[in-house]
Amino acid sequence: MRKILVHIIFWIVFFLMWNQVMYFYIRNNLSNRLYFSALDVSLIILAFYGIFSFVLPDYFRRKKKVRLIILSVSLIVLLTATYTWCMKLFLNHMLIPIQFDFIWTYQDLQYNRFFIVLLGVLGGYFVKLAIDRLDAQRKLESMEKERSLAELTYLKAQINPHFLFNSLNTLYSQLDIAPSEARHTLVSISDLLRYQLYECSTDFTPLTKELDYLNNYFNIQQLRIENCNATFTVKGNPEQYAIAPLLMMPLVENAFKYLSDSDVAENRLALSIVLRDDQLSFRCENTFDSSSFTDRKAKKGIGLENVKKRLELLYQGRYQLQTTVDGRLYIVTLTLNLTHVELPDHR
Repeated sequence: MRKILVHIIFWIVFFLMWNQVMYFYIRNNLSNRLYFSALDVSLIILAFYGIFSFVLPDYFRRKKKVRLIILSVSLIVLLTATYTWCMKLFLNHMLIPIQFDFIWTYQDLQYNRFFIVLLGVLGGYFVKLAIDRLDAQRKLESMEKERSLAELTYLKAQINPHFLFNSLNTLYSQLDIAPSEARHTLVSISDLLRYQLYECSTDFTPLTKELDYLNNYFNIQQLRIENCNATFTVKGNPEQYAIAPLLMMPLVENAFKYLSDSDVAENRLALSIVLRDDQLSFRCENTFDSSSFTDRKAKKGIGLENVKKRLELLYQGRYQLQTTVDGRLYIVTLTLNLTHVELPDHR
């Protein structure tokens, strides 16, 4: 209904403007000028919707250019001929003669009305093509968002089974040796699951909760790692910021997955997040073995690719993601422009 109302208002305004133009040609009688304007605008409307509603949709269904040309030319000829015939009847039977400011013939009338029809046809073409392009763009954006949501849903649904298995093994070994630590580990695992189930249903989540999630994950992973110097630091105030949920998770998960396990060289994993001037600077570096690095390249960094896709969808033009190798160190850096967002507290 709203769309119809917009069309009606547009054509009323167009008619009033066209009537003002006709004043320069027909000045002696308002009713005659209104009649001419009504015929002209009716002609444009018929040409416009003929192309917009019938000819172009037929072309998009069949994809036949010859048929498109034939239908377009036929519409122009039909409307021009019909208009000229109606105008002849009107001019021959009107009570008050029209005084034109120029000498004209029926050929002139036909010629001029041909261009009026052409105006309507071209208008229909351009408007239809513009609307279809906008619709296609909206559908593409919708599909991209759905794909992003599907990827996020997949990511939420999978805490890595190996991670859960290892965490439960760690928990089991702690039960007899350090019951209090086992209880703390169990609470941390519960917090991870709760966050994935209840805090990741929207595009953005409070940064404080995302950092708590990463901290819990980091601490649980640390329990099963031996002979490794692992650190996690956060600098700056995360309050009033929001971030896409689980955005940094694959980067941290990969760091633990490909972490070196050497008996002779240092094993190190350092994760740091710095917040300054509405910007998040993420840096994760881990030592790696040559075999794990070869395996990482063979798998083409699926987790990293998913992060890139989500960044393009949610932070296009507002991020920088880089990976570098320095000796035995694999380094991932992410710079993200954040905004202050008021988010409801789901606790």
